[in-house]
Amino acid sequence: MEEVKPTESPLEAAAQTVSSDTAEAFKLLADETRLAILLALWEEHEPLPDHNVPFSRLLDRVDYDNRGNFSYHLEKLEGSFVTQHTERGGYELRTAGLKVVRSIIAGIGIDDVSVNDVEIDESCPICDAPTTINYQDGVVLWTCTECDGVAPGVSEWGAVKDHMEGVLDLTQFEPAGVAARRPAQLRAASKVAKHQKVRSMFNGVCPTCSGPVEGRLEYCRDHDPRGGCDNCGWLLDLLAYFQCRTCEDYAIEDPKKLPLFHPAVTAFYEEHGISTRVHTEDPESARHIFDLMTDHGEELVSEDPLRVAVTASIDGDDIRVMLDETASIVSVNR
Repeated sequence: MEEVKPTESPLEAAAQTVSSDTAEAFKLLADETRLAILLALWEEHEPLPDHNVPFSRLLDRVDYDNRGNFSYHLEKLEGSFVTQHTERGGYELRTAGLKVVRSIIAGIGIDDVSVNDVEIDESCPICDAPTTINYQDGVVLWTCTECDGVAPGVSEWGAVKDHMEGVLDLTQFEPAGVAARRPAQLRAASKVAKHQKVRSMFNGVCPTCSGPVEGRLEYCRDHDPRGGCDNCGWLLDLLAYFQCRTCEDYAIEDPKKLPLFHPAVTAFYEEHGISTRVHTEDPESARHIFDLMTDHGEELVSEDPLRVAVTASIDGDDIRVMLDETASIVSVNR
């Protein structure tokens, strides 16, 4: 039988959900000289208007010996990743070009980094045992040294496949942000990163690609409150999920945290002299935000449609926030 040969290139076959322009942009980067041009332009980059790199300077930086061939590669990048300023005779990276270089640098890091089971001064909120910080596969893991953590029945979570025991929290975090921080600072920085990511997705904008985000509440109706639920695998019976419709990045969060993103709740805490700010140089602020979240009361008001009430209480003063099935706040009452 005659072998049937595919009519598409591997890139065309793989690109089922993106536009043809996106697939073509990938093709443009399949050349070392073009990647070198992007890197050279990035190293010359200045966050100032009217800054550009002359052709001769760029040619010298890349150390390319064929001027005509170099021009060919540079022209291929124009429009998608590079802009030519003809009136000034220079080149600069477009936003897409900056993102390509920055994502590679952030994803690979300046130095090889790892953090393995370093104990920090923060107790497990479930069993009060000591906790540790780990870093693997671009993820910061906050882990309990004794109990099974928040997802005892989940074997894989994102990129993490072999260190799920005892996990209390995990945050996608680029290697470039790990090297200069001590474990306690890394814990705080990862909390800031996750806090900002969930806030952005809660507000409908993907922090990765700026695409639209869909949210939903998930309620385990047959939940085992003793942990290790066979139905959902989580310690909690209610979770909020957010996912980008464009790049498919996602976030999972305890619904009790979502009211902290509403201005009325922020003002409520401020009235009582309590800050909801999180800062990477202040590890205590990360613990503080976690404590505020866990102190919130949670009530399943309705299963169909799904409605969940979250209440913050201080000295007899309450604020009650209602969440619907899309993990959106539909009412706030004091």
